[in-house]
Amino acid sequence: MRSSRLRRAGALLVALALVACGGGGSHTSTPPLAGTGTTAGPPPLPVLPEVASVNGVAALTLTAQFDADARPAFFFNGVEVAPTIRVSPGDSIVIHFVNNLPAFCAPGVATDSNLHFHGFTSSPNAPGDNVITTFAAPGGTLDYTIQVNPDQPPGLYWYHTHPHGLSSWEVGNGMAGAIVIQGIANYVPATAGLRERVIVLRDVPNDNSLSAGESAHARRWAAAARAPRDDEGGGNACAPETDATPTINGLAQASIGIRPGETELFRVLNASGHRHFDLSLGGQPMTIVAQDGVPLSIYPGAPSTIVQTDIVIPPAGRIEFLVTGTAAPIPLISRCFQSGPVGDTDPQITLGQLADDATWSNPDNGVTQTRVRKPFASLRRSQYYASTMPPPSAERAIQFQEDANGFYLNGAQYSPTAAPAIVAQHGTTEEWTLENDTGEVHDFHIHQVHFIVESVNGVPVPQPHWVDTLVLPPEGVGVQGQLIPSLTKVLLDFRDPVIVGTFVYHCHILDHEDGGMMAKIQVQ
Repeated sequence: MRSSRLRRAGALLVALALVACGGGGSHTSTPPLAGTGTTAGPPPLPVLPEVASVNGVAALTLTAQFDADARPAFFFNGVEVAPTIRVSPGDSIVIHFVNNLPAFCAPGVATDSNLHFHGFTSSPNAPGDNVITTFAAPGGTLDYTIQVNPDQPPGLYWYHTHPHGLSSWEVGNGMAGAIVIQGIANYVPATAGLRERVIVLRDVPNDNSLSAGESAHARRWAAAARAPRDDEGGGNACAPETDATPTINGLAQASIGIRPGETELFRVLNASGHRHFDLSLGGQPMTIVAQDGVPLSIYPGAPSTIVQTDIVIPPAGRIEFLVTGTAAPIPLISRCFQSGPVGDTDPQITLGQLADDATWSNPDNGVTQTRVRKPFASLRRSQYYASTMPPPSAERAIQFQEDANGFYLNGAQYSPTAAPAIVAQHGTTEEWTLENDTGEVHDFHIHQVHFIVESVNGVPVPQPHWVDTLVLPPEGVGVQGQLIPSLTKVLLDFRDPVIVGTFVYHCHILDHEDGGMMAKIQVQ
């Protein structure tokens, strides 16, 4: 049973009074959107529909409503799917967002919803990327205009709903989609002309109700008080998962077409609410070229590539890597990930395989997956992302805490009416020490900016580069048996004036965020 299902008190009361608002249904995978043909093993990877910019604008209508299983979902052109949005630096994303989710029955509480554009260096003010005060009530609409920064690095980003208290339920059930910013070949020439795969990983709860597992956190805390920790001789084995179904582009398993000797660009998004995916290709090397939307090579001194045989992608993380096909099929595995002595355990699963698609019948269903390098006049080397961070003007400590009642940052739970916990000056950088005082990992994310990881528990990071999502190790046990918090130092960049405004930072394990592990920052 997962430990992280805590919702705000109002949402819990609402969940007990649901009428036609979902509850108890089992999950069935969405049928493939594209990709037909026959091959040994799982069906071909579905190709997600795309909305590409035309004359500098990517425009679409996105509707939130319950699907046939009474799950909150995105609908696009009448189909249950979150389309991939494909733009270039300097373009605009224009979304007419319709909230057709049903209202809850408790007075004054409803299934409000909104959108967040994760990883964007953009304005936090409406009609842009504002999640603090911008909501569409049931039956309401929102009109977003997101200006893609001309300096925005090309890579994989994403959009998802972000109503505090409902984020885990909405995102976990599928209200999220990918955004590709074109032009990565201008920074990583090896990607030019490669067939690319946009891969969205989810971990869909088997119980679709908002109240599912809401007391699990308290139960796990009670059990942890009675049992030894893993690092004290307790057990936390990767047992089979029973409360959620991992999916890859909507399927339980899929075959990804790749010819022997062919190199492809995989762009992988972890759109789950709380699952960590530790990807492995049977020991085959994976050459990472970008993380969290930013090519590694942009930051001065960073490597152009990092080669690994497994890649941990935390909730909300994105990894772009190159892989080369072999004559025999390659298994695509997510290995066991243990999130700490009192945390969740994500067991090993098989997501599918990489296999030669030369004999498949129309594997892409007419949708080409080959992208040719196209220079963009608006693409320029970012004056911020491509420059070394100057010395920080301020140092801060952020404590991640939890107990049986909820989750906290520096002892406080999130309140939308509270004053900003931090006031920073635009044009500056800051050094934050992220202190994890708990027995499970947390997943640090801050809106509007990326950051550089300096060190973890005093050990310098050997290959620093830009990220926007970061796993914080759990606390450890000292030689005297005392608990020692983990300490991670990061440099945050507030130099771009476009981010002036108020936004949030939080744990992107969304049950934790819903439970209070979020705070506001104002950049002025």
